[in-house]
Amino acid sequence: MSPKKNTTLPSAPVLETCFVTGCGTAAGAPRPSRDMVRVAGSKDGAPAHWYCAVRCAPIARARADLRSITTRTRGGR
Repeated sequence: MSPKKNTTLPSAPVLETCFVTGCGTAAGAPRPSRDMVRVAGSKDGAPAHWYCAVRCAPIARARADLRSITTRTRGGR
């Protein structure tokens, strides 16, 4: 008999909240600090934001890349 799969969802968020001041600020505002990196929004029109360079900027870039992936509709090839 195979072991039972754990189907419960985690109770804590996958990513912890960033406490760097200004991280996630809309890029229409001035750069919050010189340690911030501007991350462009996705092609679907999401706006750019300022993120801390070490932790949040790579996550934001990956999320923008994922949002830009187009999916096929049913029946398409």
